[in-house]
Amino acid sequence: MIIAGIDEAGYGPLLGPMVVSATAFDLPDAAFDAALDGQVPCLWKLLQAAVARKAPIKKGRVLVADSKIVHAQRDGLKLLERGVLAFARAAGLCGEDLTDRALVELLGGPEHGLNHHPWYGAAVAVPSLADPGDLSIAANMVGTALASSGVTVACLRTRVVSESLFNQMVSATQNKATAAVAVTLSHLLHLHTHFGDRGLVVGIDKQGGRDFYRDLLLRWFPDAQLKVLNESAKSSGYILREGPRHTLVYFREKGDRGWFATALASMICKYLRELCMHAFNAWWCGRVEGLRPTAGYYGDGTRWLMEVEPHLIRLGIERAGFVRCR
Repeated sequence: MIIAGIDEAGYGPLLGPMVVSATAFDLPDAAFDAALDGQVPCLWKLLQAAVARKAPIKKGRVLVADSKIVHAQRDGLKLLERGVLAFARAAGLCGEDLTDRALVELLGGPEHGLNHHPWYGAAVAVPSLADPGDLSIAANMVGTALASSGVTVACLRTRVVSESLFNQMVSATQNKATAAVAVTLSHLLHLHTHFGDRGLVVGIDKQGGRDFYRDLLLRWFPDAQLKVLNESAKSSGYILREGPRHTLVYFREKGDRGWFATALASMICKYLRELCMHAFNAWWCGRVEGLRPTAGYYGDGTRWLMEVEPHLIRLGIERAGFVRCR
């Protein structure tokens, strides 16, 4: 059986990219029929020798939790980097020599739109905060825990959507939520296509607060038989059956807090967005004297825009090229 999760970061901000990621783990001894009865193995327990669900972290383990919780810790960005790169290395996706752009393309390919913006042009070596020796130890711990539990990383996948690409998607649909859900469901389609024949269980954080996903799923999976298990403010569950493929998908409120694969996906999203915002701020602050960095969210993003707008003509940058349309 495959246990997977999908989450996003950067849906709400005024500036910077949106990132949507998926992770999947192969548990060969787990039964899909048991998952239908609510008996889904807990990856935090299976990998407890190497991972922790809460801080403080003991014995050098890797913190895997909702990215908001991880980032709020002391050295939160360092903990995000440590966790993401430890799993990426344990999965064999990357080695020690890596840049931020290479990581984005290893996990998601070149279709991110970052090349259209000069502030994402300079590659930065990663890890930038985590100690290389400690990171190697963490990756080895994760790899050992995976091997001893019989679990393998089946998929670490992301989609980084630049500001310009985000605006194109919103303009095409005239709906911000529809654009974001489309990226999420593209991950679900990939997981269903590649892993549904193994029996797939997917946890997804609720999309824009909606409770009903039947019509969306029918549009994205027109050849599948769809069964609605439940639809409520807390959780909405569905089964997709298509030939040999069987996928159980849950959209859950705060799904990144109760589902390991979704929590790790959340961490990947936040880490990659933070890398992008670091590059964003370095470029702009290097060209506008006295400019203070921004995380890109509306309150501070509005302040940042007021400071930047007098310099746009000099820099040859149009506001529509970097400000989110919605």
